[in-house]
Amino acid sequence: MRMKWQVAVALAAVTVVTAGCTVAVGGSASPVPGQGPVVKAVDACKLLDESQVDALGYQQPGKSVAEDKDRLQPPTCFWSLKDEDDLSAVLSVGLASDMDFNEYIAGAVPKSSPQEIGGFSWTQYGSILPDDCTLYTSLGDKSFAFVGVSTSDLEKSCELVKQVIPQVAAHLPGGQDAPPITPRTSAKPEPGGPLLSADPCATLKPDQVAQLKNISPQGEKTNSTVIPNSTYCLWDDTDGDEGQKAFEVWFGPSTPVADWPGAKGVNPTETIDVGGKKWGLYPNMGGLRATCGATLAVTETSSIQVVSGFIGDDTKTCDIVKQALPLVTPNLPG
Repeated sequence: MRMKWQVAVALAAVTVVTAGCTVAVGGSASPVPGQGPVVKAVDACKLLDESQVDALGYQQPGKSVAEDKDRLQPPTCFWSLKDEDDLSAVLSVGLASDMDFNEYIAGAVPKSSPQEIGGFSWTQYGSILPDDCTLYTSLGDKSFAFVGVSTSDLEKSCELVKQVIPQVAAHLPGGQDAPPITPRTSAKPEPGGPLLSADPCATLKPDQVAQLKNISPQGEKTNSTVIPNSTYCLWDDTDGDEGQKAFEVWFGPSTPVADWPGAKGVNPTETIDVGGKKWGLYPNMGGLRATCGATLAVTETSSIQVVSGFIGDDTKTCDIVKQALPLVTPNLPG
């Protein structure tokens, strides 16, 4: 599946290429009936204008990767998502005007039925990148366009792709006018609520900590440099090189419950009810096999996260977290 290996290489190189290059390509592609002529000069970064890129929530300028026919690399442009909690999300847009599509996809299998968007028929093909969603449309003989998004979740990737395609289609020959975009915002809510001045270390009393095996009696409060406005208390593990991981309680006064890294875009495997407070449980949180987390909404824009784990025995990953929830919950602020 050569095409996605090339995209992966291009993604790795995206920080060192120059944005805004116009790539001259040859070819005499024949237009599809009902569509306009295929252009011969391609600047993939201009398949979205600045206002579209901004409204869709991506960083400007785009990063251009030049055409390389020997490696079957069409002119492509990449943008990173503005959302500070998903900086790994990358949008790719490309347009080939002198390249055989069947040779390019190298046997990749269609993953969707054709979808009519923006005046073109788009089809998703398989990728070697598990959470990449890329749709392609044919524009004529040896001419095709594609729009792809790669995030940490395939469903989210495909959702983002379908927001972008109508905007790209408006810049293609014969494409329909672009529909209005509801601007995407990554602005964080203002911190507030009962967590704002609360101490996460107060969520466990000394006699309660003593009930958690291999967890140190004293917690240490720290201001996070990763999650805006959040604080956490860390109780270290005491079993040396054995499997238990440290225990943490996080307060996010401006973090909605679904926005914790590792929980964003993922559904909890179960809900644990403690005195009417409903915690969502995430084994293997963020794809980390030995890490377990639980989250609890406090208000619409604030929440709490409890994290621990166990290395070497998957059956124990969530043991301390589950044991701690009934101890922590009665001590929560508000």
